[in-house]
Amino acid sequence: MSEVNKKDFHFFKNQISPDEDVIYKLKKFVSMLGDYQKNMNLIGKSTMPNIWTRHILDSAQIEKILPKENDNYITVDVGTGAGFPGMVLAAMGRKDLLLCEKSIKKNIFLHAVARECNLKVKMYNDRIENLRASNIRTIISRAFSPLKSLILKVRHCLCYDTTLVLHKGRTHMKEIIEAKSLFCFNYKCYDSATNSDAKILKINNIKEKNE
Repeated sequence: MSEVNKKDFHFFKNQISPDEDVIYKLKKFVSMLGDYQKNMNLIGKSTMPNIWTRHILDSAQIEKILPKENDNYITVDVGTGAGFPGMVLAAMGRKDLLLCEKSIKKNIFLHAVARECNLKVKMYNDRIENLRASNIRTIISRAFSPLKSLILKVRHCLCYDTTLVLHKGRTHMKEIIEAKSLFCFNYKCYDSATNSDAKILKINNIKEKNE
């Protein structure tokens, strides 16, 4: 681990205070990501030196915002890519996750991580528009699409008590305004621990305006 990586890791560790088992699993995840990254584009190459804050901490910070787990329901990570935020949350102990990723290559990586780290997480190798499940109560997404587009893609999964927890950048208010042209919903903005321009949006009570 380089000096930059060490500083990055210690900042993550001080922010989250994970136990040794979580640290072991996350280090294994990061190591595997580095190996697979050599042959496939999982994350931006320039973000590798700061992976512990740019990707791991950025994903982990939503754990305290998420609704509590319920054995009857699942949390869907839409467009998880290399496993952010879903695989990080699974490494932290969450067991209700379904990672949605249409890329076959990325799914091969995700299955390998789940197996090697012994994580209780499921994968869905298809577009979110094709997912049919009546037990979705939480939807998370880190870098998938603008808010209005995202809600349109997942609206068949929504019910009266579905909660969305989403990573958003400096355009979050613009996205909220655009989404409200089609949908009514309540929202709360949380400051990001990794980027002063970013926010975590928690959205619920989503209804189409023509309902």
